[in-house]
Amino acid sequence: MSRNPARDPREEFLSRAVEIVGADNVVRPDGEDGYLDPYPLNNGRSAWPGVRPGSTEEVQAIVRLAGETETPLWTFSRGKNLGYGGPEPRDHGMVALDLSRMNRILAVDDRLGYAVVEPGVTFFDLFEYIKEHGLNLWMSVPALGWGSILGNMLDRGYGMTPLGDHVKSLCGLEVVLPDGDLLRTGMGAMADSDLGPIFQGGFGPTLDGLFTQSNLGVVVSGGLWLMPAPQAFANGDIMVEREEDLPALIDVLTQLRREDIIQNNALCGNVVRAATMRGVRKDFWNGEGSIPDWRLDEMRREFGIGQWNAKFGLYGDPGLVRRRVEIVRERVTAAIPGAVVDARIYEGEEGRALEHERIAEADRTQMAGVPTLRPLSTVAWASQNGGHIDAAPIIPARGEEVYAFYQEAKALYAEYGFDLYIGYHLYPRHMVHVTMIFFERGNEEMLARARELYVRLLAAARAHGYAPYRSHVDYMDRIAGGFDFNDHAALRFQELLKDAVDPKGIIAPGKQGVWPARFRAARSSEAAAAPSLAPAP
Repeated sequence: MSRNPARDPREEFLSRAVEIVGADNVVRPDGEDGYLDPYPLNNGRSAWPGVRPGSTEEVQAIVRLAGETETPLWTFSRGKNLGYGGPEPRDHGMVALDLSRMNRILAVDDRLGYAVVEPGVTFFDLFEYIKEHGLNLWMSVPALGWGSILGNMLDRGYGMTPLGDHVKSLCGLEVVLPDGDLLRTGMGAMADSDLGPIFQGGFGPTLDGLFTQSNLGVVVSGGLWLMPAPQAFANGDIMVEREEDLPALIDVLTQLRREDIIQNNALCGNVVRAATMRGVRKDFWNGEGSIPDWRLDEMRREFGIGQWNAKFGLYGDPGLVRRRVEIVRERVTAAIPGAVVDARIYEGEEGRALEHERIAEADRTQMAGVPTLRPLSTVAWASQNGGHIDAAPIIPARGEEVYAFYQEAKALYAEYGFDLYIGYHLYPRHMVHVTMIFFERGNEEMLARARELYVRLLAAARAHGYAPYRSHVDYMDRIAGGFDFNDHAALRFQELLKDAVDPKGIIAPGKQGVWPARFRAARSSEAAAAPSLAPAP
């Protein structure tokens, strides 16, 4: 990056930011420093500069400085949203606003079951705090525990306990607005009140949702709900041998979830997913193209698993947990003859010991609210120098629709020579159709195939009226363009809010495809030249 202010208007901002956060917390992209997607889909990118405030007051000062110098900021909590761009800003000319130094746990209430945290607090941090203080609480964790709790909630991430739909546990935010003012949402808008993290609402329109996947402000703290440590916990497994039994499996599991017999959002994975936990691709197949079905069936038998492998969790009174296990077994085997249903129940001291151990099996760990980094090893599936991008459209939890879209995805993966990784997350009425594309970083031929496959998957989903719940930064405009009812009325309203709240357009321009007025015309012309994800009329 040039140090000539005439060539780089960010230099004035960075120089003056030193006075606010100190020289050690102004990052200029020299050597290995700087912010960049750890798994870039395009080669040759340069790292971005950034600033690391350590307090709400410093965030306010940095935002005001950004307004004075008209320097757009790209905000993130810890930059661990891997597969979606990590900490990399959307576009040139931006400065990363890294909130990882703001890592205080502000409150934990063991009696009512909530915490208040800053954006730099990781799942590991809160887990260790609960353990150290002997609190009777369980938390919900995503696949990797090194990320920000608050950042994950704001981006609608998920875990595998009864509170696994993380954004639904979000309760009360403190937000720095684009002019540097400080706002508290919900009941927290009252001074000297502790109702902020207790009641999801307030007086008047609810504001918390405006700051999820948003560029209307910088969230500097937030409340989240925790669950009481259960007297018993059951880790359940279901194995189904036939590929064509997927519709029945989806239907029975989501019905059990709607009835609250299964208490978490069950996970359903395929053989490729199981293999990524056991080694790298060349350990199982070194041929061209996707691993063929006959080899996947051999691998399934070698692993002692099903073609589909579902996991679920049960929590609470030991007697109720045991009865729920019986109901799950009865319902699943009635719907799918030959299905294997197994469950291990942890009670008393054994259950509490499980809670505080990073046990080896990652899915079971997450269902027990214990953070882990074990799934990180899957990144090496295609290459030791591996990376991935996630494609995760939301689709209705109807078995026949899930199976039909699975077949489309399977055909696309085969066409582009990638192994289809499936990790479905099943909710009462919808499911997250998680597929991952593993690639070798820097391999332009493979990256070109990965980019094209990703766009084809997005287009196939949009043709059915499906869309991802979050996006890689490179594809936010494309996905936002698919929300096209009434000439993109939702996006037009989001732009109206953006221009009113952030007239200088300094907070995360382009996040989720929402650009401020000063960048909109240029971005609109680029979007018009890009392939659309909307179905043909």
